Amino acid sequence: MLTAPLAVSDVLYAFQQSDTFARLIIGLLCLLSIQAWSIMIDKGLIVRQARRGSKHFVDRFAECHSPVGMLLQLQKHKGPLVDVYEAGIEGIADVLELDDRMLEKCARQHALPRRLSMHEVDRVRSTLERTVSAKVVELEGRLGLLGTAVTISPFLGLLGTVWGVMIAFTGMAQAGKPDIGAMAPGISGALLTTVVGLVVAIPSLVGFNLLTSGVRQAITEMDNFVEDFISMLKLETEDIKNNT
Repeated sequence: MLTAPLAVSDVLYAFQQSDTFARLIIGLLCLLSIQAWSIMIDKGLIVRQARRGSKHFVDRFAECHSPVGMLLQLQKHKGPLVDVYEAGIEGIADVLELDDRMLEKCARQHALPRRLSMHEVDRVRSTLERTVSAKVVELEGRLGLLGTAVTISPFLGLLGTVWGVMIAFTGMAQAGKPDIGAMAPGISGALLTTVVGLVVAIPSLVGFNLLTSGVRQAITEMDNFVEDFISMLKLETEDIKNNT
């Protein structure tokens, strides 16, 4: 029952025995920890919402027979795929020279006014891919900072430990005699920086790997959606061609 209070008192004792340099490193590590946790929480919520919204949007899009079929339902959906879809619709409107009224008419009829050439389809694909690239940049934003916290924290802790041990042995050498009792407090303060560095790095590494995996899956979903959008566009173009 007393283990936790004793551990806290031991940590406080070690911190009190630390020199100014070690305390500066501990303070820097605490700032890195705050930054890492804020990134993990913020990006975790964003990636979770993006993937949940994408799944719902893809399910609805699969029920359509025309790329414009989802246009009147966008307000019901959220996530990066909505922006990608809107970019695709804008690309179609651009190549077909459609205004908002004509677009809404196409959406209600679930049909395009004419077939698109392969060059026009490629233009739409290019618009979709540019939007996906922009969304990838947004999803990956600040992950580099989290990766930096993962990488640098153990080394900062090690630096503080090496520094503290060096100071302790230097003091012993100047005293001219080994005194373990005098060295122990300084050594404990030095080792504290390594402990803090690992406490920062370990959860940051777990969070970084989970976020990276989630972002990678979200990117795959966007890439797959682009292919589905273009495939549906080509199929409708072929249907229009066969019916004329």
